[in-house]
Amino acid sequence: MRNRAPSRRSAPPGPSASASRGVGFGGTPSLRLRETSASEGGFTLLELLVAIAIFTVVISASYALFAATRGAARRAEFKAEMLQTARAALRALEEDLRAAVMSGSAFDTGMIATTGGSEKQPLDRIEFVTVSGNPAGLTVKNYDKPEDLPERSDVVQVRYWIEEDLKRKAHGLVRERHFDLLPISTRTQREEDVEEVAPEVVYLGLRFYDTEWRDSWDTTQTRKMPKAVEITVHVRGEWNDEEVFEIFTSRVYLPVAAETPERQQP
Repeated sequence: MRNRAPSRRSAPPGPSASASRGVGFGGTPSLRLRETSASEGGFTLLELLVAIAIFTVVISASYALFAATRGAARRAEFKAEMLQTARAALRALEEDLRAAVMSGSAFDTGMIATTGGSEKQPLDRIEFVTVSGNPAGLTVKNYDKPEDLPERSDVVQVRYWIEEDLKRKAHGLVRERHFDLLPISTRTQREEDVEEVAPEVVYLGLRFYDTEWRDSWDTTQTRKMPKAVEITVHVRGEWNDEEVFEIFTSRVYLPVAAETPERQQP
């Protein structure tokens, strides 16, 4: 018999071979083990630094925008407060001027307005007679008898000026009103008759119109009242530890005075 050469049988695949082919025991696929690189599953140090820088820029810009918005809101509130102060001062003058009269009695001095200060810092003064409905707030029920009511009238002598002395109780734009019907020669000025209109108003400028604008007015010379008055007030405020001045102007028509005939010379 011929001797046959032993047949070569390949050795069963070992673990290394099956792993290389991706086939496990029983022909099932095996899991590949591989290392996770930094580029596939995490951040490098450079990427982290860039992200932090971008985040810092965004936060800084947001804070700057918030601070600017808040500053603008505070500035608007400050402006509104100054406007409110100016309105209160202008309203007081306007209401008295609209009812200004020239009665011709001993109580009446007419309208006398003088200039003071400078063009940029005016300190004008004005005094006149006005009609105000029960300005003292007097009512009969406050007294036991009607005859006990003080001898006061709706006709009021009014003076406006800027009180620069801060030590006085009333300073800034102040008003003095006299309700008693007494001749000018017998009247005494009392501090309690002076009231504070707007302490923040530090300058007052006035102009008067008849046929043209004038810087002052004196009925003893013109023998009549102006038809309109221009009022300019300077309001002082403080913003960021600095003084701020705002100028407000109003023009008021004097309906009663405009219809008052010219006073004849005696």
